[in-house]
Amino acid sequence: MQSLNHLHLDEKNHVEEPFLKQLEAMPNLPWKVLRLENGSGQMPLDSGRENFDQVVLKNELKSALKRINPWMHEAQVTEALTDIERFDTDNLSKNNNHVLDILTKGTKVAVEGKPNENVFYVDFKNPEKNSFIAISQFKIRIKGTDKHIYPDIICFLNGIPVVIIECKSPKAKEPIPDAIDQLMRYCEQRNYVKEGSKLLAYYNQFIIATCRSKA
Repeated sequence: MQSLNHLHLDEKNHVEEPFLKQLEAMPNLPWKVLRLENGSGQMPLDSGRENFDQVVLKNELKSALKRINPWMHEAQVTEALTDIERFDTDNLSKNNNHVLDILTKGTKVAVEGKPNENVFYVDFKNPEKNSFIAISQFKIRIKGTDKHIYPDIICFLNGIPVVIIECKSPKAKEPIPDAIDQLMRYCEQRNYVKEGSKLLAYYNQFIIATCRSKA
C-alpha cells in the first residue's frame, strides 16, 4: 500500500501542477497562476488579502469594477463591494443564487442627481477587461476555529472565487469519489459543522474533481 505522503506528492506533481500549466497555456484566457505553499508559512498578503477569513480578492475586484465601469468613484466601488459581500442568511443555495444573479445581471449604485446606475462585475462582451487568476493551496480559516482548509486550486474571475478544483492521485483507490467528498467538506455539505468554508461556497459556480485523465 502506498503511503499517504507518496499519494500527496503524486497528486501535486502529476495532477495539480499539470492542471495549472494547462491554465497558463490557454491561448484565449490569460490565466495568471499563483502557487502557494500548504502550511503555516503562508501569509494573507501572499494572496493579496488582509486575513485568511477573506475569500474574495478585494483589490482585484476593485480594479475590475473600475475597468468595467470607468465612471465609478471610490464610494460607488465600496457600495458595489458591499452588495456582493452582504448575505442576509446562511442558506447556501439562496446565497449562491444571489451571487450568480449579481455576476450575470450586475447591481445598482447611487449616483448623485440621477437614478441609480447599473454596475457590472464581469464584462462578457470584452473578456480582456476581466482578470483570471488561479491560486493553488489558497488558505482559508474555518470559521470559529484556528484550523484552515487548502483547496488544491481556486479560479478567481475578477477576484471572485468562481471555481474550486480538487485534485487526487490517479493511483488512489477511488480518486473521483474522494475528491467529491473533499469538495463537499470544503462547502460544509456533509452534515458536519466547522470543517470547511460556507462563505467560499456562496461564491463558487463550478466544482471540479479530477485525477489527471478523468474529471
